[in-house]
Amino acid sequence: MPDSTAAPFSSIHVLAKPTGARCNLACRYCFFRGKARLYPGSRFRMRDDLLEAYVKQTIAAQQAPDVCFAWQGGEPTLMGLDFFRRAVRLARKYRRPGMRVRHAFQTNGVLINAAWCRFFKEHGFLVGLSLDGPAAMHNAYRVTP
Repeated sequence: MPDSTAAPFSSIHVLAKPTGARCNLACRYCFFRGKARLYPGSRFRMRDDLLEAYVKQTIAAQQAPDVCFAWQGGEPTLMGLDFFRRAVRLARKYRRPGMRVRHAFQTNGVLINAAWCRFFKEHGFLVGLSLDGPAAMHNAYRVTP
C-alpha cells in the first residue's frame, strides 16, 4: 500500500521514440528491432501534428517548474535535425513563464556530425552515446543491416 504521508509526484518523465523500432544498425542482441513487424505499413516517423500534441500535452501535464523531453529510438537521428528543431520551437511556444525545458537524447552516434553537435550544444541537450565496450566487442555486435 502506498505511503499516504509521501509527497505527491511533482514532475513526470516521459520517453519518446519518434522512430519507433526503426534503426540504422542491426545489433546482434537487439530485442527491439523485430517489433517493427507488429506495425505493418507504419513509416515509423512521428507526424508533425502528433509532435505538437505530445509537446503541448506533456508541458500542460507538468506540475514542476521544469520539463525534460527524452528522445530515444530505434535511432532518433533518423528523424533528421528539422524534426528536433521543431520540437525545440514547440517546447518554447508552449512552456509556461519561468518553466525550464530540457532535452535528453540517446543515440548510437552513427549519424552525428558537426551540424548535430552544434544543435545539441546550442540547445543544451544531454546526449547519451550507446557503446558496447572496447572496439573489438563494440564492432562485433554493432553491425549495419
